[in-house]
Amino acid sequence: MFANVGEISSFVICPRLCYFRMRDRIKPNELHAVRELYLSRRKGFDEGWAFERFTQMFGNSEVFGKAKEKFVFDSSLQLLKPIDWEVRLACERIKLKGILDELVEFRDRKYPLVLSLRSPTEGVWFKDRIRVTAFCMLLKSRGLECDRGFVYHCFDGNVRSVEVGRREKYYVLKLVERVLMLKKGFFPEKRESKACEKCEYREVCDSKPSTFASKFL
Repeated sequence: MFANVGEISSFVICPRLCYFRMRDRIKPNELHAVRELYLSRRKGFDEGWAFERFTQMFGNSEVFGKAKEKFVFDSSLQLLKPIDWEVRLACERIKLKGILDELVEFRDRKYPLVLSLRSPTEGVWFKDRIRVTAFCMLLKSRGLECDRGFVYHCFDGNVRSVEVGRREKYYVLKLVERVLMLKKGFFPEKRESKACEKCEYREVCDSKPSTFASKFL
């Protein structure tokens, strides 16, 4: 049994969000759309190609259109040489797997790059720091040592570097433990936050356990 990087990222936002997403079909969002826009541009294709990829997978042109209006492809990306895209990684030892958005080269060394939407005032969001850390750990299992990575914020055009230390790696392992508990059936306590206001699962989260059990089981 594996946890994946997307699941531990969801857990950081809210354990119940992670639980519900595990049991529901994938719903297209703007991050899915900008990933196709970004990858198409980096590979030398146009937005039409990104649209074809997105609609073949999700069939929702409205989400794609909204993301396209806000997408920024900044010239600073020229400093990061693309090596590979959508890299599938897995490590049995740490029970983790994931698909890396892009592997890049910077000053003769290879690093993971992950995509996000908007950047905070400084640094990166904690969930993105965790994603970068997780991919650094997965790349190490393939023999590639890296202690940092990059986050590209697709609605701002900001590239930001993330340093990875022992504390972040330890936290990733704790998140893997918690996600695997959810996969075994553990149901987490409700956590109130600002994210609840726009959460797609707010109604079912507020309902009785029997209600959401019938929805997802």
